[in-house]
Amino acid sequence: MLLHKAYSTATSNLNWRTQINQIQMVSQISSILIQRHNWVSLLLNLNLSSKLTPFLFLQILYNTQSHPQISVNFFNWAVSNLKFKPDLISQCHVIQVSLRAGLTQSAKTILDSLVQAHSSEMLVETMVRACKGKSSQSDVLSFVLECYSRKGLFMEALEVYRKMKVIGCTPSVHACNTLLDVLQRGNKTKLAWCFYGSMLRIGILPDKFTCSLVAHTLRLDGKFERIVKLLDMGICNSVMYNSVVDYYGRIGDLEAAFCRINEMHNRKLDTSFSTYSSILDGACKCRKVEVIERVMSIMMEKGLLPKPLLSECGSTIQKLCHLGKVNAATMFFKKACDEKILLWDATYGCMLKAFSKQKRVEEAISLYRVIIEKGITIKNSAYHAFVDLLCEEEQLEDRYGILREIMRRGFSPCTSNLCKFISSLCAERKWQEVEELLNVILENGLLPDSLSCCSLVEHYCSIRQIDKVIALHGKLEKSGASLDLTTYNVVLDGLVKEGRIEDSIRVFDYMKGLKLVNSASFTVMIRALCRAKELRKAMKLHDEMLNMELKPDKATYKRLILEFKQ
Repeated sequence: MLLHKAYSTATSNLNWRTQINQIQMVSQISSILIQRHNWVSLLLNLNLSSKLTPFLFLQILYNTQSHPQISVNFFNWAVSNLKFKPDLISQCHVIQVSLRAGLTQSAKTILDSLVQAHSSEMLVETMVRACKGKSSQSDVLSFVLECYSRKGLFMEALEVYRKMKVIGCTPSVHACNTLLDVLQRGNKTKLAWCFYGSMLRIGILPDKFTCSLVAHTLRLDGKFERIVKLLDMGICNSVMYNSVVDYYGRIGDLEAAFCRINEMHNRKLDTSFSTYSSILDGACKCRKVEVIERVMSIMMEKGLLPKPLLSECGSTIQKLCHLGKVNAATMFFKKACDEKILLWDATYGCMLKAFSKQKRVEEAISLYRVIIEKGITIKNSAYHAFVDLLCEEEQLEDRYGILREIMRRGFSPCTSNLCKFISSLCAERKWQEVEELLNVILENGLLPDSLSCCSLVEHYCSIRQIDKVIALHGKLEKSGASLDLTTYNVVLDGLVKEGRIEDSIRVFDYMKGLKLVNSASFTVMIRALCRAKELRKAMKLHDEMLNMELKPDKATYKRLILEFKQ
């Protein structure tokens, strides 16, 4: 075995006495591990801390690998109690022994640490050296491929897959499915298709989960006709059919949707709440009353809807919202309101979130008004979705008033959305609203983006409201935020023009701490200090500017030197 070869080669380089001593130690430790239940106490007497090396560990592992659980337990014990530091090849061997025995959790724990510490190239090469035979290499490298995929490291996973092809190893369909899943979840559809094509070319047979992933990727691409072709070829499962039924529901071809449901029955595939809710949503959108009643009747017969229909209305509405079936959810919501059925607060939150995600602005605002009027408490996730909608809808007249009202009620939107909103207000030159929102952000201990603050500060400087500049900058300092260099130079110039020398020095010192200074910054400050007859301070700044290699152009520098002579 390679494990035997790894240490037998190194043994030839050792002194023969050392060889004998090491062989005896390895034999003694191996015997204790295999034959004694109380091996921990016995090994402690051998004082192994200074003796156990990766080379000796490999020999022990070779002797005990027929008892994999003992091998793994010894490895973990040595690392924890003897401060044993295994090298990469030793850990790869332990992973191989663990996987061969089905000890996947032990292998996963070790591999997770290796993925963080080593490149995929080095890890694969070492794993290949640790394994004997293509079958063993394929199993272990499939495990590595799956590990990278689970962590979302799809580029590293693709590199492992490429190397497996080069050395003639075939990854498991399970490992390939894991990578395919990561690619489609990350909207890497082009990569997903390339990878899927490569899977087929090297002879990996897709399973049911692969078909589901392919169908989902086709759905993301909007290529429902291809899913239909797969169904007509007999390649099918419930997920694929649900995608097609959902597509037909959205375009209003409800008879075609029913035909596909009949096919599902004929092929003994399960139809779920999701399947029928796609048709129900489409029927509600098209206002086809007969189809609505037909679908609801079927769903009640199958136990997918309660009897009587509105007895669990809140639960039904929430399920429909989670599936994105807002038309159907709205129908049930209106029925509940008409019948004066009391709904949970969470139901209102789900509806607001669903309206917001589907950009149904008027309905979202109307429902928000109802929520406020009734004093309903909803989750922050619903408010986040609603604020996202407000920030995106630039043509909405009262979006600022609604947003301000939401924040006054104690909700703090995420900073990125607020800053996006503030940027649009800056473009509209609505400076009072900008000021109010920035104050809310800073008072809540959040960090605004530089662009929002810079626009407002430059506006203050342009209308010579220097006190507001100083006040805002003080808040920025407390929160650890800053402006950009161009704006800081505008601030320095504004402060100097207003004769606020002490304030300009304080701001300049803050800029230096952030390493946000250039020759223009120094020029403004040196000129201001010279005119204030602070020549010693001006000269100190001059020398500092030269030491930092920020000397301005020749003409500017000449004018600056003249300031010292006036």
